[in-house]
Amino acid sequence: MEQGAPPATAGVQLVLNDQGRVEVASKLGSGVDKVEGTLTSQTADSYTLDVTDVYQLGGASSKWAGEPVTIPKDGTVGYRIHRFSQQRTIILAVVLTGAAVGFLLSVGLKGSGSGDSSSGQGGGQTGQSH
Repeated sequence: MEQGAPPATAGVQLVLNDQGRVEVASKLGSGVDKVEGTLTSQTADSYTLDVTDVYQLGGASSKWAGEPVTIPKDGTVGYRIHRFSQQRTIILAVVLTGAAVGFLLSVGLKGSGSGDSSSGQGGGQTGQSH
């Protein structure tokens, strides 16, 4: 867990202390342990996040749609910055690429049947009237 000022506009998870839980109870509900979202601004005394997830002390969580919430800095224990794991990202990219290639090949093979040239398409002479 980190302390100090997180980078602006970063995805962060704020870990609340008892004072922070009391401060956000009217906005986020009681028993909030962690608040996750995008840090949109901060002052010397507070963080403002567009909240995406709220985690309760008992382990329950709820999704939020990016509502802005201001949390006093002295109501937090610290924060975690969301960082992507390079190894997991590469594995995911390889798996998704393989799945896409497999799908395209299976669709391509199903759609590449030989066309029947005797499908009722003309072939005869057109009648001309004199």
